[in-house]
Amino acid sequence: MPPSLSVLALGFLLTLALGQTFHFQENLFLQFLVLDKMPSPEKFQPVPSILKKIVQDREAEAAAGVAQDLCYVKELGVRGNMLRLLADRGFFLYSKKLSQDNFCLQKLLYFNLSAISREEQLTMARLGLDLGPNSYYNLGPDLEVSLSVAREPHVSGRSFPKPGRRMALQSVPRPQGALHFNLLDMAQDWNNNPQKNLGLFLEILVREDRGSGVHFQLEDTCARLRRSLHASLLVVTLNPAQCHLSSRKRRAASPAASPACRSLCHRHQLFINFRDLGWHKWIIAPRGFMANYCHGECPFSLTTSLNSSSYAFMQALMRAVDPQVPQAVCIPTKLSPISMLYQDNNDNVILRHYEDMVVDECGCG
Repeated sequence: MPPSLSVLALGFLLTLALGQTFHFQENLFLQFLVLDKMPSPEKFQPVPSILKKIVQDREAEAAAGVAQDLCYVKELGVRGNMLRLLADRGFFLYSKKLSQDNFCLQKLLYFNLSAISREEQLTMARLGLDLGPNSYYNLGPDLEVSLSVAREPHVSGRSFPKPGRRMALQSVPRPQGALHFNLLDMAQDWNNNPQKNLGLFLEILVREDRGSGVHFQLEDTCARLRRSLHASLLVVTLNPAQCHLSSRKRRAASPAASPACRSLCHRHQLFINFRDLGWHKWIIAPRGFMANYCHGECPFSLTTSLNSSSYAFMQALMRAVDPQVPQAVCIPTKLSPISMLYQDNNDNVILRHYEDMVVDECGCG
């Protein structure tokens, strides 16, 4: 059976860390991450605290040897093994309406779902609107937020996006902070019929509160909103083919080999530092991980005691009869996953599980 792509990618990281090179170099690892080229973002996109918490929780569980279900996001309460924070590709709109009735801004929100493959099932799509600092030291007027489906495609210089079916109308008291909207049904429709994805029409209106005794300049308020407004779509998907019936559990570290056995097959510690590889510019977390590697001899006399497979024992037995049979080699026998948070070539933030990235145990095979 040929080695899996994850095992090849781990091998690539090990060869880089050990100062060796492959002719395909980084291309294999990028293929493993489903990237066409090395990301080179000018700056990292804002990462919601929930994504950071998921990474931290899984690192803590792995270190403690707690079993993890790679296809369930307990922090969000949904099934899934890949999380994407899609950047807004829309733009602000300007019309006569903005100068009347206290309308503050209009914006077309657009999220590209084309990266979601057919094998993935959408289990969550949550729109996040960050309207500015959530602090009573940054008071502003109450707002009214309207979110509608864009009714027709926008053609620059020829047509103006128009709001269609209204999805939400929400009063937002000061301070504003972040708002969230469930778009799962709409995102599923967009994913199945990409031509329907014309974006969302966002309107924000300033509500005057004459009884508060506080007066705000409309132009200043709207200018601050345009500067601070940040929209993103958190999408969770599940690929059943990548899920297993049993949960994976990080094995406890095996004891260090005694001086007399250091030449025999055993696990060696190796930390992969993404900064050393120059990948810290697009990998947000972790900063690195303890990948480990297997190395050592597999003598016939000790084959059965070196965590070997039955096949490795039979291979060693045949080698004793026929020297042309290759000797058993030291290979990983137990591996465990890691989670990576990174930014792709479209400035989307991705949180994804990768199996078989950490060598937990070694044996002869």
